[in-house]
This record gives sequence, C-alpha cells and structure tokens, in this order.
Amino acid sequence: MFWKKKKIDVELPNNEADHRGAFRIRPGSDRPILLKAAGTSVYLLNISGTGCAFRSSSFKLDATAAGTLTITSNDVVFPLSFRVISKRGDLCHCEFTKISALARETIHAYVLDMQKQLIRNH
Repeated sequence: MFWKKKKIDVELPNNEADHRGAFRIRPGSDRPILLKAAGTSVYLLNISGTGCAFRSSSFKLDATAAGTLTITSNDVVFPLSFRVISKRGDLCHCEFTKISALARETIHAYVLDMQKQLIRNH
C-alpha cells in the first residue's frame, strides 16, 4: 500500500545579521564550560563547534588568545585558540581558530547531548 504523506509547511525566520555556521547551545548550570585564557577564567554563555560567547572586559575586538577549555561535567580539558569577532559591552563572541579535531568532536557531542536533554525536558 502507498501512504499519502502530509506536507508540513514550516517557515524559518530569516535573520541576515546572524552569520553563525553552527548551532550554539547554552551550557546547563549542572554542566558548565570554563575557558581560561590570557590570565582570565570565564564560564561560557554559549558554545558550538565553531565558537563561543562569554562576558569579559579583558579582550578587545579582533583579539586572539590561546587557552584551555574545560567541560567540567566530563573532566575534559583541551587547548585551543580563539579570536573575538564581535563585542558588545563586555559580551565577547568568538570563533575558534586553532582547535583539534578531537576537541571539536567533543564539543559537538556535548552540544548534541544538551539538545537531547532540552527535548526530553519539554
């Protein structure tokens, strides 16, 4: 038998100002992510496989820094470098410039796991 599939129309918002290349997620309060760079330690506001955001007045626009990222719930620490691509007040939006493939995959796995948790809780 053939089943008639229903057509679902979904309208996605078109935000021309959003240049993100990957989905970002806010770390859970029980699973924070800590960034240490240039003598500063901050907890991330959001993260993706390509970048992150945090609050700090220590970094200027276009600044680059090397540091470590710690996924505290998994006790995973890895080195990376990033560049501040946007700054509003003390809010820094950054892209990862040097990151290992394993670290990037670890971040993607973390983001996917957080998405699954959000879906389960709704």
